[in-house]
Amino acid sequence: MANTIKRKYIGAICNRDLEVLENIKKFFIKNYNITIVNLMKNGLESFNTKYLEKRLKKYPISFLIVKLTTQELNEKIYRIVKKTCPEIPILNTLESIQICESRQNTFNFIKQNSKKILTPHSFSTKLEAIHISQKGIPIIVKLNSHNIPDLPKNDRIIGIAKTHRELLEMIKNYNEGDLFFQEYLGEHDVLYKIYVIGNWVVSITSHNRLQQINQLSPLELLHIRIPVEEPLKKRIIRLGRKLGMSVFGIDYIMTEKGPYIVDINDFPSFNNVPEGVSLISDHMYNLINMRELYRNAFVKAKS
Repeated sequence: MANTIKRKYIGAICNRDLEVLENIKKFFIKNYNITIVNLMKNGLESFNTKYLEKRLKKYPISFLIVKLTTQELNEKIYRIVKKTCPEIPILNTLESIQICESRQNTFNFIKQNSKKILTPHSFSTKLEAIHISQKGIPIIVKLNSHNIPDLPKNDRIIGIAKTHRELLEMIKNYNEGDLFFQEYLGEHDVLYKIYVIGNWVVSITSHNRLQQINQLSPLELLHIRIPVEEPLKKRIIRLGRKLGMSVFGIDYIMTEKGPYIVDINDFPSFNNVPEGVSLISDHMYNLINMRELYRNAFVKAKS
């Protein structure tokens, strides 16, 4: 009797960058005969707790991808995953995804766990930011939530206050908990983006969203790849491991003191990295295989 190969499934709990997910899905079914099943029912708009639990139990899932916009509803999703399938490995841990939903939590984590990584000073409260601005230090104000649904990236930046009066005027219509305050390090025409997949790291140039995009020529808008210095590469990979992420993105600017990280994205879109889909797919496939090898070796040793 011929042996039948058991079909493998990857569960996806995703409602952002669905085009990238679809490309990964096609790559997996074509190259590895592995099916990716999106466990969300028509997105979060019609989210149903019992539906998600049922889908998680229905498929023999070998691996999970979680890639969500920032919403209060996410807490329910995290609880269901922890309750229903705590043993299934996740591409980026739920804890890392939760941290990256908040800019304040993200930069607090870096400050506490990665002393050698440079970041602009951030301020925990509105009063602290106002106090600092009174000393003549400019403050950049952003929305604290990272992946807000249906909100363009430019609109996630409230503005730059160069005086405390400007800051007071800028934030008067916002709740304090909705805002993130950080020292503004001055104009930088070029923003650098780093994409990480396991130990693979690539960096590209990008335009700075704080500058007038319409004034840039098509040549200036091109993304150019640049080398990543080895010390920075090691620190970023180490930061990802401390967070619990193996696929993530970093935005940084270059200063006289060196690179300053200004943003972290859990599982970015990889739109500007053509080989991203194949590398992510290979990375997940290797993680699944390594887990199965360890599990089979454990079962064999136990028997």
